[in-house]
Amino acid sequence: MINLNETALLGIDVGFSKSRPTTGIAWSDNGEFGAAKTHSDWERRRQHLPPATSFSIIAIDGPLVPIGSPDLLVRTCEQLLARGTFQKRCKPGSSHFGTGLHLKRASLDTANQVRHLASMPLFANAVFGDVAIVEAFPNAFLGVLLADHTFTTRQVKRGKKFDWMYEHAVYAGKFAQLMCVIGWDAPDLLQRMEVERDHEKRAAYICLLTAACAALGMAEVVGDAVTGWIWLPPKDLWAGWAQEALEKNRLALA
Repeated sequence: MINLNETALLGIDVGFSKSRPTTGIAWSDNGEFGAAKTHSDWERRRQHLPPATSFSIIAIDGPLVPIGSPDLLVRTCEQLLARGTFQKRCKPGSSHFGTGLHLKRASLDTANQVRHLASMPLFANAVFGDVAIVEAFPNAFLGVLLADHTFTTRQVKRGKKFDWMYEHAVYAGKFAQLMCVIGWDAPDLLQRMEVERDHEKRAAYICLLTAACAALGMAEVVGDAVTGWIWLPPKDLWAGWAQEALEKNRLALA
């Protein structure tokens, strides 16, 4: 059994602004943790990582598709998480046009920046066969953990949903519950996550949790080999509405 306190993990929230610090980075290594907000270039990103570290899993918040995939590739994972109840709660954007296409390119750039830090994948569903890099999607990661009634209490302004869900997850004790289920005894990290206010750092922490779930083989993986996968929390932790919505969408796309 993997001991997460002895496992090096990295989470990156991809930001593709050329002028503003819109990248979030969170890492864990031998019981130590760090988080930072920085820019899109490697020179500044690498300054926030522990030196000479090879990460068992790197989770990147951005569309990751097999090398050589066409720009207009329609992704199964996005379709599965964008229909039905997901649509108004935590759906991904489409990565084959507009801003989504720019984010997909930035995600590949990020993967190329850090691939020399990634271990060989010891799991199935590796979008790049030679490196342990997985795709995180913080909105859905949080969304599937939250009870149905959470989403029916109020309308959330566009662009504010992630932070709204993050705060509800903290209030409902979802991070503590998740870390208990995956066996990550890291009270200092949990406290940091629960008091964090910065949007990019918050997203990076969710990417770090994604990496932890992937490292243990406990993540729910949505997608296929041709169009890539999104890695989410263990299915047993999903709210009932999310489990039902995913099964309905799988049947509709079958």
